[in-house]
Amino acid sequence: MPSAFSVVALVAAYNEADIIHHVIADLIDQHIDVYFLDDGSTDDTVKIVEPFVGRGVLAIERLPARGMDSNVFDWERILRRKSALAAELDASWFIHHDADEFRESPWAHLSLHDAIRRVDALGFNAIDFAGLDFWPVDDRFRPGDDVRDALTCYTEFAPYDRVQIRCWKKTAHAVDLASSGGHEAKFPDRKVFPLRFLLRHYPIRGQAHAERKIFRERRNRFLEGERARGWHVQYDGTREGESFLREPASLTPYDANEVRLHLTLPPRDVEARAEQERLGARLEQRTAEFAALQAFSWHQRDELARLQEEAGAQSAYVKTLTAALAQATRDIERWRDSVTDLTRRLDELHRSFSWRCTSPARTVIRLLRGR
Repeated sequence: MPSAFSVVALVAAYNEADIIHHVIADLIDQHIDVYFLDDGSTDDTVKIVEPFVGRGVLAIERLPARGMDSNVFDWERILRRKSALAAELDASWFIHHDADEFRESPWAHLSLHDAIRRVDALGFNAIDFAGLDFWPVDDRFRPGDDVRDALTCYTEFAPYDRVQIRCWKKTAHAVDLASSGGHEAKFPDRKVFPLRFLLRHYPIRGQAHAERKIFRERRNRFLEGERARGWHVQYDGTREGESFLREPASLTPYDANEVRLHLTLPPRDVEARAEQERLGARLEQRTAEFAALQAFSWHQRDELARLQEEAGAQSAYVKTLTAALAQATRDIERWRDSVTDLTRRLDELHRSFSWRCTSPARTVIRLLRGR
């Protein structure tokens, strides 16, 4: 373990040149080191990050193309690489960090670094974040502007995104990011701090940015296998030509003090909340399975009724055959008795007739023998 308390943000990016400067600078200003992963950006993302190397950025790693096809977004590969880096790098804590977000302490007077150190001192080894999605209401943001000044209204994260246990202490155990799609850092004996930290997310910065990001740089690059696992659902339902500028009335103006107050009153048991959400998903699955089973049961019940009806008909037929067979058996017995009696009588008649017919011959034989 490192001798000094240090935190490293593992940041992966693809074409985030319009925002990456402020994201990296904010982490460094909060005394967070950065290990930067570039997933094949075709804009100036890497060029903008390069001046920070040695001044808060530990390294820039260019992820190799995935086989022969470089035009894919292999999220699991990125998550597994971050897990490997968490084992390789010398740091006290790590953050699984995106390139379009800002993470903050729930205490205004503490930087992110110092707040994580306080959590560590209290004996916890993981931190959850309350996520806010900030949306554009106009097109005034320009690349290089501080997006936090341009986009000032938000919505809470969608239900599928609300578990954000993405900051953890380095332990002797490997961390698993991939199984949850990056929502949770999983490892043995995890103890999540009950107070959530703050995550400000800026996925869409304007109309042109949305059209480029969603339809050209993201949606057509998602892997079908990852989609089948329920990942990358954030752009489902979007259509080309629609407006991505939100109505201000549909959003909440950002007030840092109010948001932090909301986070602290009351503290929430995030492990229980995460488990509750998992159980809710499991309940929905079980409900669907029960409905399917019930439908099958009704079909089986109808089939059973039909089979019982057929069995009843067969049983009646068997009873009829049994009765006919019994009657035939009785008739055969009577016929056998009649035949036996007739045979006996014929035999008696034959013996009587033969005796009378041979009587003269027997007399002659006795006379010849001198009897």
